[in-house]
Amino acid sequence: MNEKILRKLVCVFILICASALIFFDLAHGYKSFVIYAIPMIFVIVSVIGIFEEKFSIVYNSKLLVNPKHKQWINEKSEFVFFILPLSIFSLIGFLLTFFAIKLNWNLGISGWVTISIFALFPLYLIYGFLFGFSISEKQQRQIELRQKKIFSNEKGITIQMPLFDKDCFMSWQSIEAIIYYNYIVSSDFTDHYQGFKFYLNTIPTYTKYEKQSWLNKLFPKDSQSKIIDIADDTKSYMEIPKWIEIYLNSKTEVDFNSPLKGTLISSHITKNKRKITTIEKWNPNNKEPEKIIFNRQDLSIEEIKKNFR
Repeated sequence: MNEKILRKLVCVFILICASALIFFDLAHGYKSFVIYAIPMIFVIVSVIGIFEEKFSIVYNSKLLVNPKHKQWINEKSEFVFFILPLSIFSLIGFLLTFFAIKLNWNLGISGWVTISIFALFPLYLIYGFLFGFSISEKQQRQIELRQKKIFSNEKGITIQMPLFDKDCFMSWQSIEAIIYYNYIVSSDFTDHYQGFKFYLNTIPTYTKYEKQSWLNKLFPKDSQSKIIDIADDTKSYMEIPKWIEIYLNSKTEVDFNSPLKGTLISSHITKNKRKITTIEKWNPNNKEPEKIIFNRQDLSIEEIKKNFR
């Protein structure tokens, strides 16, 4: 499980727990503002965490965040936004367990399960943040089997999408433009986005697998978008520039290096019984976040995006 998905999972858990506390207070008729204020803060923080990309523009505004405060938040974000609220929810869970035992509350099986989740699941997530989650070889193979893959031939590019039980095919003739993107978004964390966007003159062809999962049977409709995004988590995506040169006769240089790593400032190694950790500090580079690597009509990036909305 990568860091970005883990953060989303934590935020969803915090949102559920905070919402549950609010509904519990409402059901018992509590009217104190303080009782509702604390879970509401957690609701706001979790929503920001879930939609962090959307809030990043507002976050980076000088009118909203002082640069000194922003630097402090970035340095302490893991503790402030995740470890601290998870610790509080765990404490609430243990307090509820204590009072339930002490006062002989008649909770039933579902009640005991709920307060046990409140107490123990946040600790599990904190452990994952601090020490990482380990996965078995079988789980690793399952992840690799569900990873998107791409391959090409003289007809076009095929994207295998095992998670959705289908393939997506784009012919070379249908490709009007290709934009390579490589940029970072800074909010409470710094996220790196990298990949290729294909702008097509026709909707790509989707071929469903014979065996479909129940979820894909429930949502069988294919996307009608003429913009196909192939991100860096797709296997063989770094082969795309070579295929473009071979089949579209368009040679271009693509820099796959992260914009976070421009110039190395310092490097520090820490050792403990469990692992060796290398902490590096880099100055980001200032390269362009987007670059056209194929353009059938000689359009600018703005014109391409406008034409394919």
